[in-house]
Amino acid sequence: MSSNITIVVGASRGIGLELAKYVAHNPEHHVIATMRKPFDLGAANVDALELDQTNQKSVDAAAAHVREADTLIVNGAIGEDELLTKISADRLLHYLDTNVAGPHRVINAFLPALRARKTRKIIYISSTAASLAGQVGEKWGLRGPYATSKAAGNMLTVQFHNELHEDGFTVVAIHPGWVDTDMGRVGGDGAMPPLESVQKIMKIVGGLTSSDGAKFFNIDGTILPW
Repeated sequence: MSSNITIVVGASRGIGLELAKYVAHNPEHHVIATMRKPFDLGAANVDALELDQTNQKSVDAAAAHVREADTLIVNGAIGEDELLTKISADRLLHYLDTNVAGPHRVINAFLPALRARKTRKIIYISSTAASLAGQVGEKWGLRGPYATSKAAGNMLTVQFHNELHEDGFTVVAIHPGWVDTDMGRVGGDGAMPPLESVQKIMKIVGGLTSSDGAKFFNIDGTILPW
């Protein structure tokens, strides 16, 4: 068995794909990359699993293939340049199902695998759009329904910390920076390459201790306000 097993949820493109490839560069690590339509990442230490985080049966089926894991990185999300005053309640519910209920399904499904090892790290890939303090007066970037759902995702992080910390889990949220992905390009040009973001994310993940639980990390390692 590999010395370290990392699950990356939402690994078909962007930050998730780059995370899976980056972690897999270490031959001592095994990566389980989940995606709606699995494809071969071309590495012997990567398993691609089908997983749709909006579908409980799909999540449970994927989790049934994973007996143990050290780290769960919850990356999958949707986000477009939309405003709450311009969308329907059904559209908002779609965001909440994907960006809030989705991580809830995934984390609960993989808890048995994480409990099978002692590392027990859960990483929620968040955004500065999730910061209540940071969003007051904000007129740039992904706001509205995306920010609303990511703020709820941050609270999910805190509540999972409250419920799991005494069992040895370290649950944190990390803002990946402004990254040159399909979602990041909504903000225009000038975003950092995905690899740069991933390197910084994994530096934070590698240095986490139990005392870091319920923290909201910026990509540079500093702490953001909830």
